[in-house]
Amino acid sequence: MSEMKLAEIAIVVVNREKSASEVNDVLTQYGNYIIARMGVPHRSREMFIISVVMEAPEEEIEHLTDQLHKLENIRVKSIMI
Repeated sequence: MSEMKLAEIAIVVVNREKSASEVNDVLTQYGNYIIARMGVPHRSREMFIISVVMEAPEEEIEHLTDQLHKLENIRVKSIMI
């Protein structure tokens, strides 16, 4: 088994109505690894910011961020510790 890593993933959703369900579907696939999740609306900029903390093998963290990068209206940054 691979070494478990901690990661912070910042997700910015630009078109929430169109993309929220797709983001939720992806995050649900990795629910066993997610420690915390917080969503904050930024109404004046018409975006929604999601912060996810997870502990998982490095490959799983990379797969999650890759899947999110493929979605439209989504920006993703991750930091692995």
